[in-house]
Amino acid sequence: MGKSYRFLLSAMSAIGHINVTVGFGDLLKSRGHRVIFAQNEKFRKIAEEHGFEFVPFDEKIMGEDDARRFIKWLLENSHYFGVNWIETVKNMTVEDGSIFKSVIEGSKKIDKALDKILETIGPIDCVVYDIFGVLPCFVKRKNLINIPLNSYNPIALYSFSGYFGGFSLVNRDPVEEAKFGKGFELMWSGGKKMRREWLTSEGMESVADELDKGNFFPKPDYFGFYHYPEDLDYTELGEHEPGWIRIDSCVREDDPSTKFEVPEVLKDKPGKLIYFSLGSLASCDHKAMRRILDILAKSPHRFIVSTGHFGDKLELADNMWGEPYVDQIKVLQVVDMAIIHGGNNSFMEALYYACPIIVIPYFLDQLDNAQRIEDKGLGRRVDIGNTGESELLKIIEDTLTNTEVHEKIRKVSENMRSSTNREIAAKMIEDLIEERKKSTK
Repeated sequence: MGKSYRFLLSAMSAIGHINVTVGFGDLLKSRGHRVIFAQNEKFRKIAEEHGFEFVPFDEKIMGEDDARRFIKWLLENSHYFGVNWIETVKNMTVEDGSIFKSVIEGSKKIDKALDKILETIGPIDCVVYDIFGVLPCFVKRKNLINIPLNSYNPIALYSFSGYFGGFSLVNRDPVEEAKFGKGFELMWSGGKKMRREWLTSEGMESVADELDKGNFFPKPDYFGFYHYPEDLDYTELGEHEPGWIRIDSCVREDDPSTKFEVPEVLKDKPGKLIYFSLGSLASCDHKAMRRILDILAKSPHRFIVSTGHFGDKLELADNMWGEPYVDQIKVLQVVDMAIIHGGNNSFMEALYYACPIIVIPYFLDQLDNAQRIEDKGLGRRVDIGNTGESELLKIIEDTLTNTEVHEKIRKVSENMRSSTNREIAAKMIEDLIEERKKSTK
């Protein structure tokens, strides 16, 4: 066992980003380090279940839960999602993209909350975080090592104008990609302007200048890590932004002492067992959820459903069982297939557990993940707003019986599990800490 260091971890208040950060924290803890997790009080249980110390954000600073703003925006703009995102983004306005202002506002609050924690928590050797953008509280502490995690689909790290558009890279259309890029830039412009004003007010105008050159994700001070398997990475686009290093798997650890039991209401029913989830945000669109569930009710198979925040508005058919939250890692290990929204965390967990998947993307990088499995021959993308009942039911049958796809996913899973770059990433951070300590003696 090497030297033990003190790490502070934090992430955006979204379960996917939380889970990826927890996965990295599991790695650090397994190497003998002290891990402290900082976030809203509601995430205390997750941190403590993984053996981390927990420090809550100051609720006076954080105010309203960011998730509520996301849900409100999502429901107001739900007519844009689940259909042809490439077309609809061209019609969206700066106001339609107001969520990006909320993202920056959320980053500002996290910055203040972390600044207060760093003032009182004592010496920290390194901060590891999955938070959008640059945080002044790290920049002004020049001796504090900060390592960003990027748990989005990594296509935005490459020189590609159509990121978050769900474009196929097999049959490319640069003209359409460029049109989409202009539309997305307009949506993002309000958030970009707010980011510049914020960073300038913090004396970081040069940082704002660099970000305004077009990089959606800033260059790390030292290095940062993105979570994606080598088999799916976008190497055909050339080199990605400098400073970012791939980790094939950052899936949080499973507790082997417990397992998911198939609910009694499904045990004796016929058919394969399928998991369905639109994630913590898209599941709030109960109209979309109802449409999909109505189709799945006509399937001969059984479904475990993550019903989400508004699960009480949904009625489940006889071939279904669900709860607002299910232990996804446990479920993925017992089902025959998963129908998921393609958020990067769920996408990586399904691949890690070699679970055949259909991706029903809703927005942003979910579309890129959905298209990536199509391009790689690993599964199917379904745009639910444009897919009929009989077509979806046929896609389910085809995916369940496609042994070639199952074998490909199994190989991706094996490669994710056998990769050593998680340990290499941890060693890079440890070496950086030790080098810094020696240089300051």
